[in-house]
Amino acid sequence: MLARWGRGSVSALARILPPRALLHQARTPNYKRHEGKRPRRPRPKPLAPLELTTKPRVLSATELERLLGEAVESYAQSSASVQRLEEWGFSLVALQWLCDRLAQQQGVAPVAPNATPSEAWTWLLQTWAQSLPSHKLHTFASANERMLAYTQQGDDALHRACAQSFLAWLRQAWHDVRTHGELPATSQNHVREASAHVELIQTITNLRTPTLAYSNARSLTRQVHLHVGPTNSGKTHGALVALTRARTGLYAGPLRLLAHEVWDRINQGAVAPHIAPRACNLRTGEELRVVDEYAGLVSCTVEMADVTRSYDVAVIDEIQMIADPQRGFAWTQAVLGLPAKELHLCGEASAVPLIRRLVALCGDELHVHEYERLTPLRVAPQSLRGDLSRVERGDCVVAFSRSGIFALKEQIEAKTGLHCAVAYGALPPETKSEQAKLFNAGKLDVMVASDAIGMGLNLKIKRVIFDTLSKWNGTERVPLSLSQIKQIAGRAGRYGTARDAEEAPGGFALTRHEDEMDTLRAALAAPVQPITHASIQPLSRQLEDLSLLLPRVRTRTKHRRLKTRQDYAVSTLYDDFHALANVDARAFTLADFDTQQAMSPVIEQRGGDRLTHAEKEKWSNTPVNMRDERAVAWVGHAIELYARGELVDFEACARHLGTMEAEQAVAEAMAAAEARRDAAGSTAPAAVFADDDEHVLSIHTLMLLESLHRTLTLYLWLGFRFPLAFCFRQDAEARKRRAEASIHFCLEAIRVRRAQRLTRLGRRDEARSLLQKHLPNMGRAPLPR
Repeated sequence: MLARWGRGSVSALARILPPRALLHQARTPNYKRHEGKRPRRPRPKPLAPLELTTKPRVLSATELERLLGEAVESYAQSSASVQRLEEWGFSLVALQWLCDRLAQQQGVAPVAPNATPSEAWTWLLQTWAQSLPSHKLHTFASANERMLAYTQQGDDALHRACAQSFLAWLRQAWHDVRTHGELPATSQNHVREASAHVELIQTITNLRTPTLAYSNARSLTRQVHLHVGPTNSGKTHGALVALTRARTGLYAGPLRLLAHEVWDRINQGAVAPHIAPRACNLRTGEELRVVDEYAGLVSCTVEMADVTRSYDVAVIDEIQMIADPQRGFAWTQAVLGLPAKELHLCGEASAVPLIRRLVALCGDELHVHEYERLTPLRVAPQSLRGDLSRVERGDCVVAFSRSGIFALKEQIEAKTGLHCAVAYGALPPETKSEQAKLFNAGKLDVMVASDAIGMGLNLKIKRVIFDTLSKWNGTERVPLSLSQIKQIAGRAGRYGTARDAEEAPGGFALTRHEDEMDTLRAALAAPVQPITHASIQPLSRQLEDLSLLLPRVRTRTKHRRLKTRQDYAVSTLYDDFHALANVDARAFTLADFDTQQAMSPVIEQRGGDRLTHAEKEKWSNTPVNMRDERAVAWVGHAIELYARGELVDFEACARHLGTMEAEQAVAEAMAAAEARRDAAGSTAPAAVFADDDEHVLSIHTLMLLESLHRTLTLYLWLGFRFPLAFCFRQDAEARKRRAEASIHFCLEAIRVRRAQRLTRLGRRDEARSLLQKHLPNMGRAPLPR
């Protein structure tokens, strides 16, 4: 019966089961429930990067004209087009006059006098398509732009071109009706309003000149320094030196971990030997640390970069992410909008052509600085041949799922006797930093990590070993891109991170299985693929302006006009903007709205018409992991409390999710372990004295604690957007620290339990070595039994 309920019933089970039962039942693998052997899954077929297997499509002018003609026909016959136009609420009087006028001009049968808006729009679309041959579709500036648009976004770009062309045709047709037709006064008003309505839609959805949205930056002739090179080439160092010498400046990085690292280095004077410490503040989506109220420097994530404040120097890291479909718009906004005298952009050489074009559009001056890798990176002669016993000290094994990471960790430790650190995206940044420090200090031998090591962690890695060159994207297995392979492999042999003085500089990249080695060699040898388009997204004010044009319905109260839930759904607004946006396809591409679309049903169900558009837009940008059902449920509860006008308390939103119960159970286990340690007069870590309770201190509990940490991070993130409602930030920060301590204790207890199993098997020396590696403060404490 539970299998029929599916994953969506976890929250319902959480209300029924007591905390211990919930911890025991949380996603226990079937092979453990039935006490059978773990089934061996067949290894998936190797996948090569699409850049190596897919040739870019080249269209002839004839093919392009054919595609445009098909797009026009498809748009005119689409019921979705009719429905969207009908929902915009144009006056039926204006539509009727326009249809009659066009019928007279073209000598065709007019639409019926009592036609519905749907019938009128269908007639107008067919008339537009017949009067507009494909070669007269002038939405794009040139045939080259049409080609670029189709190459980037396929049929979506052509359908947007059709929508803009139809709106332009509609606006001109209504203008002709007003100027050349004799209309009654009331009808004249209807036609004028309809024409103005179309003009407003065209103006709001026009994204062809995003550079003009940032007047402060356009008032300067910025000196743009582009630092490009492969991983481990020192390209960011010079930019940070320039930043620390400036009176005012900003660093914008892709991850909170990177922003925190730069913030710490600047405050400690660790950027360069000759650079003194500087006061620098930290600003991320969920954290604000003020070292000095009057500090001239700030380190932040790219999304938090303030484009309204002027700077002497601004540094934007990982500039190649400007093309990312989900987050790239933040880099585009920073590049176009930061009013800095000097703008330093650091990243891959693939971004050079695009940055040249963007700098030219902004009227700035560009200086390109190219760097070479400081230490060599080579492909190993052979793979591990599937044998994890060949893993060596200083290796980093890269996998792409949490379960895969922990499975590899267990296998490596069992087959080699080495001890592993773990790092993956769901771990708190503080825990990842701690694991990296233990690995770099040599207290842990091997790093088992996800692609999170590609940015933000400087590790002393000799060999990067890919468990596989593909990963699961939530729907299917997809190959890693060339950029991802180069970024991850480049972490091997970083300059200045050698573990031993005798160790030769440089690093190696290899795969676990031999059948992927050729793909790895080809990927690392492949030339840099240029980035040609920057991702852009409409500004908040554009979305709000568009929402004001959405249709409304009259309620039973005649003197009031209220918004309906369907009219103001966030997904409806983003759908409309995506369908109508006019983008310069020579340099820009429209960002994906997947995150906002995924959040829309939650917002509409829990907030409905009690939220304004601005509030809905902020909620839609909440960085929630939609695959974490507990985090999604927590956000839904928070939206409901906020929509009711209540102060949002974290515990009220997290009730019945099982995460707080998990943290409480771990906290009790930790307190009991500390009490036993104090009674024994030992200085060993408390985890050594923890009860052997696999229902509490287990991987499944760790997953619940990670969900708790995610929701606490979301509370802090929302506290910056809705400070009055999310006013218990100090409590959330304190609980977040407790959650991090619980995660740390749980990880230690899992390692202690492994040592206990080794002890029972008579492998006491191996057990002590394991504990001394992971728990260096253990000293000569007795081994756990």
